[in-house]
Amino acid sequence: MQDKKRKILFITERRADYSRLKPIMKAVQKSQKLEMQLLVTGIHLLKNFGETQKVIKSDGFKIDASLPIFTDNDIDDGSSMVKGMGRGLIGMADIFKQLKPDLVFVGFDIGANFAAAITAMHLNIHVSHIQGGEVSGTVDEVIRHAMTKFAHIHFAATQQSAERIIKLGEDPRYVFNVGSPSLDTIKNIQYYPKEEIFAKYKFDPDKKLIIFLQHPVTTEVDMVVEQINASIKAIKLIIEKHNAQALAIYSNNDAGGRRIIANLQNSGIRVVPHIIFEDFLRLLKVSDVLVGNSSAGIHEAPSFNLPTVNIGTRQQYRERGDNIIDVDNADVQLIKQAIEKSFYDQQFIAKVKTGKNPYDNGDTARKVVEILETIDFPHIQKIITY
Repeated sequence: MQDKKRKILFITERRADYSRLKPIMKAVQKSQKLEMQLLVTGIHLLKNFGETQKVIKSDGFKIDASLPIFTDNDIDDGSSMVKGMGRGLIGMADIFKQLKPDLVFVGFDIGANFAAAITAMHLNIHVSHIQGGEVSGTVDEVIRHAMTKFAHIHFAATQQSAERIIKLGEDPRYVFNVGSPSLDTIKNIQYYPKEEIFAKYKFDPDKKLIIFLQHPVTTEVDMVVEQINASIKAIKLIIEKHNAQALAIYSNNDAGGRRIIANLQNSGIRVVPHIIFEDFLRLLKVSDVLVGNSSAGIHEAPSFNLPTVNIGTRQQYRERGDNIIDVDNADVQLIKQAIEKSFYDQQFIAKVKTGKNPYDNGDTARKVVEILETIDFPHIQKIITY
């Protein structure tokens, strides 16, 4: 290890990657051997999506560079995603040359992170990737595996994922099973009594609470309105029949996301653009069910033993805990029945309460930082292992 600190550059595009990268970023900040750099882009910069760069700043992070790649008026289809990645590639080429990181840390399956991996490789900068090797379906999976091929160091969240990365031709010496970093936050934040967190968000503690978070499936974008309206109708039927309450959170801005948001705004269900991740976790802890197709139902909800109604194909192939009920897209009655099962099926509820989180490998951020501090970087030229 050289005497000078290794500069680690993080890229965040939206709340989904920021919430999971945050524990690692905090740990890098505290390291005596690493220096953190941060590029903020994507919908963090958009007013209509809550301008969440403010959250990043309030969390104590210095933003070294900002890169607009979307606008509030983008067309709601795949072309905007492609153009955003293109702007990311063009802008990052200059930003990376200015910041001169030793390693670019990319995450998950998100377009700006993919652009960062491509840019770094072309500038002979090492890349590490977290939560590769996972199977989900949709365009996310293709991006995720492509990022694996641009990365030199791999931080997997499960053993199955680590083995899949190796099967993609990656060197086993640089593949590490560290778990999901968002679970560090779950274990380390302060939780409040149900009445207190309900009061903060103006909920009735005597009513059951549904958290509703649904994103577009990019390969089914023509069905997005039908799908979101089926979910909305099912939730409204539950609210009326069981005197329940619900909170919907904005979709991301993938193709079809703006149509989801527009329909949520006209649904009569309470909807917010964004909730800080810590409060989102606090709400999951005291909610009765998570409904939609967010990976939060797969990654975070099992840690709270929270029933999750997983709608459609977006997460269909992921490793999952016992908390998941899978239902088809656009089937109002199946969605309604699954929510009712989460509320009242005591056998299912008991099974969920004893379930384990398959992504929990303990102290993820600490493990990642120790590896980044001490590992001898592999040769910049990657070669498939078979």
